[in-house]
Amino acid sequence: MDRGPCQFCKGLRMRTSQPARRVLSGLVIVVLAMGAAARMGARQISAGMLSTMKDLDTWTTYHDDSRQTERGLGFVLGGKGGQMRLSFVAMLEGRFPKTAPTAIRVQASADPMANPNTLRNSTLTFFVDAKTEKPFVLDLSSRLTSDNPAPGAMVLDSIAQITADEFAKVAWAESIRANVFMVDVQFRPDQLRALQKFSDSIFISKKR
Repeated sequence: MDRGPCQFCKGLRMRTSQPARRVLSGLVIVVLAMGAAARMGARQISAGMLSTMKDLDTWTTYHDDSRQTERGLGFVLGGKGGQMRLSFVAMLEGRFPKTAPTAIRVQASADPMANPNTLRNSTLTFFVDAKTEKPFVLDLSSRLTSDNPAPGAMVLDSIAQITADEFAKVAWAESIRANVFMVDVQFRPDQLRALQKFSDSIFISKKR
């Protein structure tokens, strides 16, 4: 007469299946967490930037985990279409850096007081020294990662990277006009001077 699996076999099956179930559950949790992080990541590009950054703000922060020093400069840029916020951030090697970074992070943010009904596409273009013999246009629109990448969506924050050479051309300009989320803004003379001072602080000279 068939009495079914023995008690030893049942115990063996329970001992092997419970860890397997725990591993499977763990994998499901990790996958779900990764999906949530991917969805939330774009929305957390600039935590607190809109509410805290002021014009010409600078900051220096050392990160123990990466052993890098973060240096940044923020602007509140004005134009006929309103205000936009822009920041440049460099990650320098070591606590007491002495060498220039290979890339600089550029972040654009809509002003908190901006008209919520104004169309804002994910665009960012710098028009450098437009009235000189050597004008330079830096269009970062295709490089931007935005908080809401959906077509036709209202963009609040976008971020991109530029090379040190590209940054040098912008930082040491005589004049800069920018189009941020379809809003034309202009750098004031004191903002240009602040940008040059920041460039010096991250070891990027005028001649590159």
